[in-house]
Amino acid sequence: MSSTSSFIGREQELASLREELDRERPSLLIVYGRRRVGKSTLLARATADRDAIYYQATQVLGSMNLKLLKEEVARVLDAPDPILDGVEHWEALLTYIGRLASERSGLTLVLDEFPYLCETVDALPSIVQKVFDQLSQRGIPFNLILCGSQIAFMEELLGERNPLRGRQTYELDLPPLTYREASRFFPNWSPEERLAAYGVFGGMPYYLQLCEPSRSLRENIEDVVLQSGAPLHNEAFNVLRAELTSPTRYATILEAIGSGCTTTGDILGRVRDITSASALAPYIAKLEALRLIRITRSLDASPKARNRRYYIADPYLAFWYRFGLPNSSALATGYASEVYDHAIQPYFDSYMGEIFEWIAHQFVASYGRDILPAASRETGKIWGANYDIDVVAKLLDETVVFGECKWWNSEVGANVLRDLERDTRETSYGGDAPETHYLVVSKSGFTPELDAMQGEQANLHLISPEVLLG
Repeated sequence: MSSTSSFIGREQELASLREELDRERPSLLIVYGRRRVGKSTLLARATADRDAIYYQATQVLGSMNLKLLKEEVARVLDAPDPILDGVEHWEALLTYIGRLASERSGLTLVLDEFPYLCETVDALPSIVQKVFDQLSQRGIPFNLILCGSQIAFMEELLGERNPLRGRQTYELDLPPLTYREASRFFPNWSPEERLAAYGVFGGMPYYLQLCEPSRSLRENIEDVVLQSGAPLHNEAFNVLRAELTSPTRYATILEAIGSGCTTTGDILGRVRDITSASALAPYIAKLEALRLIRITRSLDASPKARNRRYYIADPYLAFWYRFGLPNSSALATGYASEVYDHAIQPYFDSYMGEIFEWIAHQFVASYGRDILPAASRETGKIWGANYDIDVVAKLLDETVVFGECKWWNSEVGANVLRDLERDTRETSYGGDAPETHYLVVSKSGFTPELDAMQGEQANLHLISPEVLLG
């Protein structure tokens, strides 16, 4: 496991959480995001120096969770209390904790994996609402944090018909780390290796912490992912099994997408037991809701256009379904090194081409203001019969950006820019823009000719791995 600090990135989220917890008012905080994204670590860091009760719920009977939370409250009190011992219901326990808050200003209660509690106590959101309203009416400074990995459930907590609707004072949908944040786990690697590591392990802090930056990328791939018994060897299936009762067909769809089937027709051609787009649609919708795939439409197409492309959203899952699952038999029998030599290394640059586009999208959306006239309003791709442009963005000042990405082992030349300029003339996107900028993003640098053109064209930006990483 990496000796690098276990808390990388999240500075902005940590600061905003602490600011909310410092407000000295009744606060209801809703925090959610995918498993392994670092919610619990973030909350533990935010409450580390506070008077806090932190409870990690488990999938057991509601009475057992009640008992375990009572034990945690008793541990924090560090003194026996007959009243607490006599508590037998959730409303009574939350009311008791609220009474503690009146004596211990700013007390924070964290209910992590809140959906597990609600599985056996259906009325718990209503109970929480009732107790929180009582504390709010009395103006007692009390922080209640509800955290969960079941994204649909957590979003529903904020839905119109939920009793907690409108009561949250803070909401955090915690995303994976960006490629730039993830690269900080490998401070001594070359820029190209750091980007490649993101292409394998993605932005989940848990996955990245399993890596050892003193070893090579290949060694980490073999030790953390490929070898039978490696910590992430079964992670892809575990991700599905944690969310779905019957994950097999979803895994087959993900394998199809991972192998390059980015359209409905491509997927149907690969997944033989799904015979129509209408039959495929609910599976796609579920995978999108779980944030396991990204659905992209061309930015110059009608919002109702059916011409969409599908990509696996998590680079680790993309890597596994591209290279791991198809070679699972060889991996199970101990041939991780041979799988790497023959099934991964020859095709890795091709795989990274798609990841590199996604990195470029993140760069424009999150960091592009460093080089562009304004921040991005929307970022995506456009394609048509005669053109396919990797990166497209419209900035807040209406400037339009077009970009081409090349994960090549050779320098990119002026011909790539000319092809990009030709393709932009095929689309109506940004036709009335006051200004157009061009990006050429290259793994291996640029020819002297293209370098010279950047000096002559203020709207041309050549983006190297060093620029991407900042």
